[in-house]
Amino acid sequence: MRANEFITEIKKGQKDSNGNTKCWSGYHAAGTKKGKNGKPVRNCVPNESLELSEEFDLIESIILDLAERNQVDEDAVWEDLESLTDDELYVFAVTSEPINEDWQKANKQDKTDGMSQKAVNAYRRENPGSKLKTAVTTKPSKLKKGGKASKRRSSYCSRSKGQMNMHNISCAKTPDKAICKARRRWNC
Repeated sequence: MRANEFITEIKKGQKDSNGNTKCWSGYHAAGTKKGKNGKPVRNCVPNESLELSEEFDLIESIILDLAERNQVDEDAVWEDLESLTDDELYVFAVTSEPINEDWQKANKQDKTDGMSQKAVNAYRRENPGSKLKTAVTTKPSKLKKGGKASKRRSSYCSRSKGQMNMHNISCAKTPDKAICKARRRWNC
């Protein structure tokens, strides 16, 4: 090989076994595109596989940290993350700080007495592993006696009745109090 050919080969880039120009390190070939002279040339794009694997490793380490910090199973944290949008997941992956949502703000915006499903989802994202659920709003006559929902409802009604007695709250006099609205939602 002559010196001139060697220099032009270096200027053009190294050739692979097919005689095509190789992409430089950190890049790989993704099809072809039109070059300056209109002829097809190799389309070299950055390798993302390393970046993606690093991001996945970062997410897994954050999940493990959250699970240990909140003393919950990591599967519970993964389940809570399924409710996030792609943008929220990206923010979750690139920030080391946990996502702090104002679940009370979400609850006020939808103007629901008691916690709405949207507020419960926000609360569960803020507190991974939480088993918080919305109110049982089904009429008591339609609930199966001794069923799970019936037991939740009667448990809440008895707890809230105790709070009302302890704080001397009368829903007849003050129907706009939060506990009175919640009891109405639970059909107590």
